[in-house]
Amino acid sequence: MRRYFFDSGDAEHLVEDDMGVECEGIAAARQAAVDGLIDLAREALGGSEQQQLLVDIRDESGRKILRLSLILKIQKLELSASR
Repeated sequence: MRRYFFDSGDAEHLVEDDMGVECEGIAAARQAAVDGLIDLAREALGGSEQQQLLVDIRDESGRKILRLSLILKIQKLELSASR
């Protein structure tokens, strides 16, 4: 198994993962990053009108191999007069 590192945060600041997780391959690392991004979204998404959350996956050599991102954008829609 190979060790992958998951740096996470928002568009302004990423927290570097210095421990990593052993995964069977890139598909397993990708799924771990999806799960981590979902957890991050539960904690971080809040009152702002727009926010972007990121998870970068690095391999054992430190090379970035994937970036997952989630964007929340809140827009007020005009209601029609007939409603």
